[in-house]
Amino acid sequence: MNCLEQLQKLGLNGRQANVYLALLQLGSASAIELAKATGYKHPTVYDVLDSLKARQLVSESFAGGRKRFAAEDPVKWEEFERERQQTLDLLLPDLKSLYDARENRPRVRFYQGEAGVLEIHRQLLNAADKQYFYFGSVREMFQTTGADKLEEYYRERIRRGVRSYAIRVRSGENGIDYMQPGEHNLREVRYLPRPVSGEIAGLYLYDNTVAIVSALKENYSMTIESRELFSLLKTVWLCIWEIAEVGGSPEGGTRKNEEEQ
Repeated sequence: MNCLEQLQKLGLNGRQANVYLALLQLGSASAIELAKATGYKHPTVYDVLDSLKARQLVSESFAGGRKRFAAEDPVKWEEFERERQQTLDLLLPDLKSLYDARENRPRVRFYQGEAGVLEIHRQLLNAADKQYFYFGSVREMFQTTGADKLEEYYRERIRRGVRSYAIRVRSGENGIDYMQPGEHNLREVRYLPRPVSGEIAGLYLYDNTVAIVSALKENYSMTIESRELFSLLKTVWLCIWEIAEVGGSPEGGTRKNEEEQ
């Protein structure tokens, strides 16, 4: 890596780095001399010099009635870094406090179209507890995502060992094998005891996050990271699970999982 690239890593832009290097080489120069050395126009050189003076990297003097400029000793960079580190040491506890405090605030993210559905799938695949809880309809799921992407998601979910517990609408079912309950699909399914009229959004619960997919006519998805909202909806989900119709005979099951939580 050359000096120009290194100076840019230290915070100078390209023009500032070029003028600064030219001054180091020339020792002392007028704006006209710097313009010739760098190929920049005079107004540009003056603007760059002003910014370098503000950073205490360049000094200004007069000789023969004309302004001359010189680069400060490069050891200045060490002084800057010491000052920056001292400032960071003082500021870091406050910054960390602000960062940690956000755990007590809900975070809402809103998406439109397919991108939101795929982002929620990504989060489900990375669920810390290796499980999530779903409420919705398979029919709407296929309409919003498509068979190819759903199968791709399913295979990755199985590979990662993420379990799915679902309360679904029986009238929205299909016969595709990978959507069926069973240990081979890492999925347990129960069904609402009464029909649902019209299209419905899908609800996912995982990692203190509530995700909603309504990507048909309304065409949106959203996630809400909120421990309190998650706890409320998980309680509602479990109440519905208790009265829902069993949809298969998977090994293990959610009841054991609930007792462990």
